[in-house]
Amino acid sequence: MVGWSQWATTGLAVFVLGSLGGCEPAPSLFGPGLDLQVRVAGAQLQQGPLAPDQGGPTVSQVLRPQPTVHRGEAAVELDGRLGAGGVALHMQAVGDDDHWIAAPKGFDFVIADELLWDAQLEFSHAIIRDRIRLRLQATDASGRAGPVREVEFGVSPEVPPSAQLVSLGWDGPVDLDLHVELPDGTIVGAKNTSSYEPPAGQAPDPDAWMEGAYHDFDSNQQCRLDLRNRENVVWPMPPAPGTYRVYAQLFSPCDRAAVNFQAMVQQADEVLDVVGGTLHAFDSRVHPRDDEAPGLLVLEFEVE
Repeated sequence: MVGWSQWATTGLAVFVLGSLGGCEPAPSLFGPGLDLQVRVAGAQLQQGPLAPDQGGPTVSQVLRPQPTVHRGEAAVELDGRLGAGGVALHMQAVGDDDHWIAAPKGFDFVIADELLWDAQLEFSHAIIRDRIRLRLQATDASGRAGPVREVEFGVSPEVPPSAQLVSLGWDGPVDLDLHVELPDGTIVGAKNTSSYEPPAGQAPDPDAWMEGAYHDFDSNQQCRLDLRNRENVVWPMPPAPGTYRVYAQLFSPCDRAAVNFQAMVQQADEVLDVVGGTLHAFDSRVHPRDDEAPGLLVLEFEVE
């Protein structure tokens, strides 16, 4: 049974899901919903699915200006109206365990008894499907739910499927770095973006990099905020057997007091493990040397 255990190492105060000894994943680790396919900026996370239709108000209009999204894309606009009596909008991506609740922004001047709403959607880097369906539901002041309305987004196929993916996401504007130690001791991350080394004295095969792992993006580097808040290490081809270690390093808190993070391992279409924790500003004061472990060890897994 998975439990929470406190790690205290070199000043780190981190609560980590029992990945190194646990056996059951948790559906949701944090209020920010870092494990969900779709997040809604500024909305409240609610555990569990949408309610059954109880004859409540409708979502009377949905406007989707952008029909196709990229994995990792944020600030995707969606707006519309709630039918008469609606006071809250509930949203859940098909396949996610939990859902979001957002408040409307005001009355529609054209239809006086309906409220306007808008939402900024954030799409996970770890989405597997090529289409995402978002379920929308209104509730009234007594919490009575109405019928579910769906809107669909196509997911751009420009990111090739990976044989293995390690992903680190977080919920605030900080410079958090992902590092993965491979079985041969090579560390892939912001300082070493690829594990492939061409043979000495030979011209490299232009496609040989696919045999190793690569780090895709250094998010919020030195507090130059891009707000992607996610980094990935990707294996286009099946990874080598052995033990892999995943580290999260808070390079700079960027004036924030703390940040929640979540690391995930995925092989092909299967999520193998999810681990989360919290890092505080004081965790960034001492940076490791190049020959030391790059941050906090949060996850370890085997490839056979």
